[in-house]
Amino acid sequence: MRKRLHMNPIWKKELVVGSRSMKMSWAIMGINAFLTIIVLIVLSITNMSAATSGYRYATLIWLFPILGCIECGLISLIVPVITSGSISGERERQTLDVMLTTPVTTFSIAVGKLGSAMSVVMMYMIASIPVMAIAFVLGGMSWWALLGLFGMLLYLGIYVGSVGVFCSSVVKKSVVSTILTIAIGIGIIIVTTVILYVVIATQSAMCDAKGVAYAGPGAAAFIMMLNPYSPIVDFMMRVMMGTGIDRLMEEMGTKSSIILAISRWWIPCSIVINMIISFIFLKLAARNISVTRNRK
Repeated sequence: MRKRLHMNPIWKKELVVGSRSMKMSWAIMGINAFLTIIVLIVLSITNMSAATSGYRYATLIWLFPILGCIECGLISLIVPVITSGSISGERERQTLDVMLTTPVTTFSIAVGKLGSAMSVVMMYMIASIPVMAIAFVLGGMSWWALLGLFGMLLYLGIYVGSVGVFCSSVVKKSVVSTILTIAIGIGIIIVTTVILYVVIATQSAMCDAKGVAYAGPGAAAFIMMLNPYSPIVDFMMRVMMGTGIDRLMEEMGTKSSIILAISRWWIPCSIVINMIISFIFLKLAARNISVTRNRK
């Protein structure tokens, strides 16, 4: 007998429903058109500057971080729209009650909703390969850089998607859930950045008062590992300049070999921390759904 592949039923249902919609096709076309326009603008600017200062092929390498950052921004906006209505949308359609009567666990529901959103993200990434390949043909980037970027996009999609599923389980309206998801993401970026800035400013002021040289932020810089975009920044720095956040910390005066050694592994450390946070968001979403089930 053939072994059947077991798949999350919620994920499977969302894939079947999504494959019948033209929204994904139109969205893919729109994203590729937008990325193509950006490439054409960069090429036009390069051609215009060539008339005065000569054609500099090295500038085309910046197509990679430009397109990469744009894709990160698009995922940060698209995934909340998809996941923010995952649970609240079921409530609005009054289908959540039916879903809760099935043997599927609430955690499987949360994971299935996130998985369906990640399937859409993967479709977007695969469809954008021809446009992203321009950065490699013109900029001389390696395919490993492209694979690394796609890994970063998947990680970002999982993080943002888990926040979206959680927000969708908390509020009843999809629009409010979308706004709340984006607000939480922006809030995390602002809070971590402000905390690090305050710490650096305080340390610098104390060093000036004592008349000693500033020795860098030290372990306080690790607060930025909670920022979901910090691994992407480190990845872009390593691809474009060959050095990462560890080099930046060293230039700021950090001397501790332990801190510098940990910062060299910034990407995996930050990703693991944020994936744990994503898991917590999914568990909280499952608990909120369980509360709804217990009320029935």
